Amino acid sequence: MMTAASKAKHRNGLILLGFAGLLCLLAGPSVRAEPVVVRTAVLELNPTAPAAAKLGRLDYLGGLILASEGGGFGGYSGIAVDADGAGLWAIADTGHWLRLDFRCNDAGLPVEIAAAEILPLRDANGAEITRKTLSDAEALRHLADGRWLVSFERAHRLWFYDRPGGVATATLSTPASITQQPGNGGIEAVAAFANGDLLLLSEDMTAANGGDGNAAWLWRNGAWRDLVWPARDDFKPTDAVALDNGDVIVLERYFKPVIGPKARLQRIPAASMQGTEAVLQPELLAEWAAPYSVDNMEALDVRRMPDGSLWLYVMSDDNQNILQRTLLMVFRYQP
Repeated sequence: MMTAASKAKHRNGLILLGFAGLLCLLAGPSVRAEPVVVRTAVLELNPTAPAAAKLGRLDYLGGLILASEGGGFGGYSGIAVDADGAGLWAIADTGHWLRLDFRCNDAGLPVEIAAAEILPLRDANGAEITRKTLSDAEALRHLADGRWLVSFERAHRLWFYDRPGGVATATLSTPASITQQPGNGGIEAVAAFANGDLLLLSEDMTAANGGDGNAAWLWRNGAWRDLVWPARDDFKPTDAVALDNGDVIVLERYFKPVIGPKARLQRIPAASMQGTEAVLQPELLAEWAAPYSVDNMEALDVRRMPDGSLWLYVMSDDNQNILQRTLLMVFRYQP
């Protein structure tokens, strides 16, 4: 949990979005939720070898193919999984929230969708965000203080919400360089630490030092620090999640029309962010491509289990394209 000191530091990094936003928050605008029916099918790790369960340092526990004709379903770029695994919230780059309630098996893995609903994404005035230049949400984090943090690209910014479907209540004060990212290549990966620190990874902006890597920013001790995410093999960071020990797991994606999609999970040791070295030093956990099940993998969250293992939930953004799929995959990682 956040200490009083770390909360104060985090507040110092905020700019209130204005009196109009505060009035909307106090008024508590009604949250318009639209129920949707989400169909599921079992997702095998490797359809050509159904018994396959090992992927690098991970064990595949199970997965689902999600589909729906209702409410503009699809386009999910960030997720926040319930601590008990009963469901998740997702954010779409088309400007809406998705709530999924799971039916789980005895092991706690999702096997069906019990209920689903879509809620609009709102600005500080309570208005629904409909323009793509403003609605392109890419990352979602449920913070230790109970708030929700959403990152956007095109109009690069990070907004705070008190609840899904509510109004934006504040924006994170960030370095000017964040607004200089390519329009469709901004902050896709946000890792939020329990003490209020943040790690942001740019999808396409070259690092400030001009080296072979992408720009990254670390918010720690009330100040921003420039870092470098190493660009390797044409993979791009799409999400990140902080672990209790200070490590960060990063999800990356790759796509070339002739080759198709790939996905990769890497771990940044906490020590890589604490020293004076500006270049982060990730360690490979897993990488996969066809014939393994893969699509445009963009969303990542972690669930901490009683036995000390971590369940990694990975979700794909189908771009609302009939040739793509919304996949939800669950892996076990033993640190």
